[in-house]
Formats: sequence, structure tokens, C-alpha cells
Amino acid sequence: MRKRKKMLAVLLAAGVLLAGCGGKKEQKEQDGSLEEQKTEEAVDSQEEQEEEEPAQVTEEPGEQDEEKEITIPEQEGLVADYTSVEGLNLEPGTQFAVVVTNKDSGYWEAVKEGISQAVDDLNEMLDYRGSDKIQFLYDAPKDEVGVNEQVDILDSVLTEAALAGKPYVLCLAAVDMSSCEAQLETASMNQIPVIILDSGVESELVNASCVTNNYGAGQEAARRLCERIGDSGVIAVAAHTSLSETSKDRVQGFTDEITANHPDVSLAQVSYEPAAEEEETLEDQIRQVLDTYPDLKGYFATNEEVSEQLLSILDDYQDRQIQMVGFDVGKDQIDAIHDGREAGVVCQNPYGMGYATVVAGARALMGLDNSAVINTGYQWLDQSTIDLEENQKYIYE
Repeated sequence: MRKRKKMLAVLLAAGVLLAGCGGKKEQKEQDGSLEEQKTEEAVDSQEEQEEEEPAQVTEEPGEQDEEKEITIPEQEGLVADYTSVEGLNLEPGTQFAVVVTNKDSGYWEAVKEGISQAVDDLNEMLDYRGSDKIQFLYDAPKDEVGVNEQVDILDSVLTEAALAGKPYVLCLAAVDMSSCEAQLETASMNQIPVIILDSGVESELVNASCVTNNYGAGQEAARRLCERIGDSGVIAVAAHTSLSETSKDRVQGFTDEITANHPDVSLAQVSYEPAAEEEETLEDQIRQVLDTYPDLKGYFATNEEVSEQLLSILDDYQDRQIQMVGFDVGKDQIDAIHDGREAGVVCQNPYGMGYATVVAGARALMGLDNSAVINTGYQWLDQSTIDLEENQKYIYE
């Protein structure tokens, strides 16, 4: 293994892309390069010119009417304050490469906002300007089952990092929890710390994980759904990809809670988004469950996209008054909770997760200790609590 690692490091330094997790393959042509996120107003004409390049720029997530509160539950149990950049001294030009599972959902937009705010705070504290500014790159596959595409993105990021000659941190939300070991080995060999956010990988090469307690969140969803159906009847689960650690843990927590504490509730089926185009769509699976179980009383959806899809389908079955519990909360679910079509949601803390990820990455670069797991928390929101001021930090639209 040592000999193999040395060879990989040499190849990377030379700018040769590593093979993906499934074996060596050609690097796919990227749909534009990683989006370089500018976290302050440009201070010179060169930066202004960069911001005009469509392939490099998206709307700055740090620009908000009102700065959100940064909170992490049980902060006293962690080795550091992950809600503040105070005392973090990074080298000029440090880069955070953020590779996630999806760029388009409200959840991931909120994560990006938290990352952007932390980078802004670092630059302000350290008075970095121009080329000295700390920056972050942000990319994701086209959908949450794009395992090979994400591997290609990681290869590109790691090659760029090896050639850049500046400090790098890799922040990763993995599509497939068993993928990318080769990429993590390469990061380790090149002194690039890896911080996991949202969804982990099966590896000892990770410095820290900023995640929700997804098993506990799944249990919470089960308890809330059982309350809504009178703790009796048939229910089902619609889940995002079975490859993801988040999906696996939420479903496991949900099913374990049902089995252990709700004897009069039976789980009809767990349906997953297909990993391949030829497999049956999630919509078809859900409709089949609804047709097979005419007495179905409840449904749980495991993330924002699946929740929105399930809401749309249940509109065709309104006469059956099926209770639904979702996960994460964007505009569609807020509206559904207000008008009674959705019982409520288990909502994560994506803004706090993004901020904590940057803090953990900075600490790793400085050689400081990190908590192995940084639990960023979740909250139950329903019609009685979704409009409360203290809960607005959990909402993203």
C-alpha cells in the first residue's frame, strides 16, 4: 500500500487524474468548471472580470437581508466552538473545495450560505483582500445518484489542489458512502484534510464529520407520524438513494422506532429513488404502494426533493387523507404545512452545518484537534411551530 500511495502522489503532482472508485476511466468533460464563489465585493478590476465569467460565478450566497443565527446543539460537548472563526489564522489564498451531492435544492443552498458566511468572516477577521482572500469552490453531480460524476469532480479538484501550491481543504458530501477511497488516500498523501458534511464515507481518512444525527431524526419522524395516525395502521417510506449514508440512517432509525415502540403500526414498503435509469421510478413505486394499500394511513419522505415529489403525488389521493411527514423544509413544504396537506417536517440545520464545516477545515489545516463528529442538530416543525421566530433559522426557501 505504501508503494502504491507514493506512485499515486507522483501522478497527481504531475497533473494526471486518478481513476475513479470503480476503476480507471476517462475524465468526463465537465459542464463548466467548479464555481468559484466570491465572498466579498471585488476590490480590483481583475476580480471584477472574473465575476463576469458565467462558468465561474453564481449569486453570492453570503448576501442576505438579515444574517442568520449560527447555532450548533450541545456545543459544550465539542472540542471547539464551531459557530465562530475567532482565533483561526489561515494562510493567504487558502482554498476550500466543497463537493456535495446536489446544488439545486433549498437545503444545499442553505449549506452554501453557511459556508460563504464563514469564509466572509475569515477574510474580514484576517483582513485578506485581492489574491490573498480565502475562497471556496463548489460543485456537485447533476443528481444525487451521480456516483461516477462525483468521483470525476473529486479527481479534478485534487489535481488542481496538488498543482496550486496553496493550502487546500476538501469538504465532501458523498453520493455513495462506500466510494472514493482512492481520492481520500490521495488527499491524505498531499496533506489535504477532508471534512465530511451531511453524508459520510466508510473511511478512516476523514478528519471530522459535520452531520445531522440522521438515525435519531428518522426515529423522530416515526414518532410524529405515529401520533398523527393514532398509533395504528399501515404506513410507507419514500427514500432518496439507498447508496447514501443519510438515507440509510434515516430509514433505519424510522423502521427501528416502528418495530420497537409501535406494535399496531405496520410498514408496508420502503421505496428508493432508482440508482439506474432502467429501474422503476420513485413516482411509479409510490403510486403502486398507494394502489396496493387502499387503507394506507401515513407516508414518510426522507429528504426535500422526495418530500416535494410525494406531496405532488398525494394531491391525487386527497380523498384518502393520508398523513405525511417530510424531511427538510423549502417553500413547497411550508405551504403544505400551512394548509394542512403535510403534518410536519424533521428539519436539519444546513446553515450551521456549512459554517461548522469551514471552521473544522480551518482547524484541521492549523493542526488543531477537531471533534470526530460535530452534530449540527435537527428540529420538528409543524403548523403550530413553523412560524415561531426561534425556528426561522431552520427554514430555507
